[in-house]
Amino acid sequence: MAKGTYEVITPPNKLKDLVGGVTQINDDLLAKAEAAAQVVIDTVDLSETTKPQIAALQQAVDAILQGAERAEHEKVIFAIMHDLRGEGANFGYPLVARIAASMNHYLDSAAPGERARNDPDVIRAHVDALRGVLANKLKGETGAIGAQIVGGLESISGLKG
Repeated sequence: MAKGTYEVITPPNKLKDLVGGVTQINDDLLAKAEAAAQVVIDTVDLSETTKPQIAALQQAVDAILQGAERAEHEKVIFAIMHDLRGEGANFGYPLVARIAASMNHYLDSAAPGERARNDPDVIRAHVDALRGVLANKLKGETGAIGAQIVGGLESISGLKG
């Protein structure tokens, strides 16, 4: 090819060929699917379903506070918080999602070689806040209370304000 020219190559879309093109979404089916999803969202009690995750978080925090090697415990905390972030968002607990995101942002903010600088009290505060939100079933938009909780966590973690 000459300098300055190019060729656009469009690979075949094999998935589209297999399932066919969607030409129109049936509004009735979409409404039924949304209603079914809402029933699940309304009936899931995240404070109950997350008890094993909260126990594992507490165990990891306790180990860190007792001076155990942090790296493995912080990986556990990060993974659980990652899952809780999605569960909170999907099941109507946006504050759970925000706390989990704040925790993971805090853990990610330190370079791998500097993770020992993560303050165990900041980690514990996130887990305690999460436990409080779930115990009190603070579902939906939490307004000023949620803003205070997340703002406080961001403040002590040095991530904002």
